[in-house]
Amino acid sequence: MDTVIYFIRHAQSRISARLRHHEWPLSDLGRVQAAKLAPLIANLQIQRVISSPFIRCLDTIAPFISVSKLPLDIHDDLRERHVVDTVVDDFSEIWKKSWADFHFSIPGGESSFQAQTRFVNAVAEVVDSHERSVLGISTHGNVLGLFLNFIDSRLHRQEAEKIRNPDVLKIIARSGRYEWDQDFSVPGLDELATHPAATSIEK
Repeated sequence: MDTVIYFIRHAQSRISARLRHHEWPLSDLGRVQAAKLAPLIANLQIQRVISSPFIRCLDTIAPFISVSKLPLDIHDDLRERHVVDTVVDDFSEIWKKSWADFHFSIPGGESSFQAQTRFVNAVAEVVDSHERSVLGISTHGNVLGLFLNFIDSRLHRQEAEKIRNPDVLKIIARSGRYEWDQDFSVPGLDELATHPAATSIEK
């Protein structure tokens, strides 16, 4: 039996210049999305949930944990890539450059290569610990996009930018390799999810 991973990208967050990136909470809409997401993923037969330690991921998966009564593990290396500490005016250019050059980072930040390596290793650890299980991993868009690139180098920034808030991607882990089931979709999610560009920024 294969290991099935449902990567759950967090609901819409509230980005604030007054907070560091790991402290950004869900927006009001994000909390509604999280509550509505829980019954949508209830039919996926998830057996174990592992989350990034960031607030927006924990709050996204919390309604599902409350209903399912599943144990929740936190894995620090499932966190988002550390691009910048808080809001910056030229983030779009930094984002594009980080995909064009996987070794680029601003001082104190994390390159795409570093974040990809960390995240891939974390997923491998999770899979090794829960082989032949159905896993839910609550995580972030940037590192999830980098994971897709690890699976297939043809998947790049454009695919990362299509991952919504929230979103659910199905990955099959088999003999140390990963396959993205691009035909998979969660019924009802299209009516719930928003594009990252719709996320407001408080400066």
